[in-house]
Amino acid sequence: MKVSDYVYVTNVVPEKTCKEIIKAIDKKDWEKHKWHNNETNSMTSEKEKELDVQAVTAEMQQAMTPFLVKAYQEYNTKFSNPKETKLSNLATKFSPIRFNKYSKGTMMRMHYDHIHSLFEGEHKGIPVLSFVGLLNNKFTGGDFNICGKNLKLKAGDIAIFPSCFMFPHEVTEVIKGPRYSFVSWAF
Repeated sequence: MKVSDYVYVTNVVPEKTCKEIIKAIDKKDWEKHKWHNNETNSMTSEKEKELDVQAVTAEMQQAMTPFLVKAYQEYNTKFSNPKETKLSNLATKFSPIRFNKYSKGTMMRMHYDHIHSLFEGEHKGIPVLSFVGLLNNKFTGGDFNICGKNLKLKAGDIAIFPSCFMFPHEVTEVIKGPRYSFVSWAF
């Protein structure tokens, strides 16, 4: 198998749910995305083209969790080793969802997931799987690229892949938007 074979896409979030989520999150405040800087052990935003993010509410997390679970179960069935009981369940928890809003001229720079927030707080863990979900289709640009390939995601899709350096990914600059998505990590 190639590394890119471990990228899996499933359409599990109903269109109606996607529209309801966008309507709900658009009413709330957004803040600039921040990157963890390993050298200074601090969080900073890029000066240009940085997307906006929003934390999930408890109610929204509860509504979205069944879709994450379904997507995870599909991934786990496809890639876990059922003969090895210690390896048959890749993860047991999800991080809180974060919503991403890409307005015209914003992007997510190439990176790999090393999510420091999961190392702290009440629920600690090391991210094993990354979940990137798309909520709408009416935007231009904003392509999701991973492992050098463009994934043609559509509203309701969740892309799942290992959270490690072998899976660099990005969202290209949005030319016409907005583009709404969400992320979570399993650990």
